[in-house]
Amino acid sequence: MILTAATWNVNSVRARLSHVTRWLSENPVDVLCLQETKVTDDLFPGDELAGLGYSATVHGQKSYNGVAVLSRVTLEDVFTGLPSGFLGDQARLLSFRCRGIRFLNAYVPNGGDVALPAFELKLRWLTELLAAADSTAEPVIVMGDFNVAPGPDDTHSPEEQEGSVCYHPHERERIQAFLHTGFVDMFRVFHPEGKAYTWWDYRAGAFRRNMGMRLDLVLASQTAAPLFRGVKIDPEPRGWDKPSDHVPVLCDVEVPE
Repeated sequence: MILTAATWNVNSVRARLSHVTRWLSENPVDVLCLQETKVTDDLFPGDELAGLGYSATVHGQKSYNGVAVLSRVTLEDVFTGLPSGFLGDQARLLSFRCRGIRFLNAYVPNGGDVALPAFELKLRWLTELLAAADSTAEPVIVMGDFNVAPGPDDTHSPEEQEGSVCYHPHERERIQAFLHTGFVDMFRVFHPEGKAYTWWDYRAGAFRRNMGMRLDLVLASQTAAPLFRGVKIDPEPRGWDKPSDHVPVLCDVEVPE
């Protein structure tokens, strides 16, 4: 059977609830990993989403960060945060097993300015994420907002942006570390060439001018990669009224019945 999964930084699930429900009605995926939900667990709008047939597994905090999984299938062995406990006060990682695959729903720190200490924390968080993803023998899919554009086709002006946050060589090295370990950038398996973006700034008409970055990734381990049947970006929600600055990335994965 085909398991449909998606990742989407919604930039506040309550502010974007009508977008989430609309998108799920039009794209009834089995699993939707959300990032930047910006809400405590007790205030997460689970009842509204239950009306569409989705259960919510949440790991949130007030006003900042937050990850959640909306699912129409059973999730098992759920845990939150990096195993090391690094930045454990920030709700950025929710891991679960579904149909024999270990999923990691990740919201990587932005890092702010490359001159700030937060940038070094971002680099370490990415290193810790790889350690967590590579710590099990089961098939692994890491999906979410990585806040890193992996290569020149993943940003609108690579020469101008070189060395800036989200396109700094040290950040790209962390993504390369995933690939050197054996993880695969699944979007580029199905779309190996050409510009592709999942995020557009709210300023300067960036979406209208298609000046974006591909910050939302789906990375699969060597045992998970052969299960993929397709990956695509859905830019439509970025054109809706008061949208998130990110859009969903969807994938089809073949799993046992």
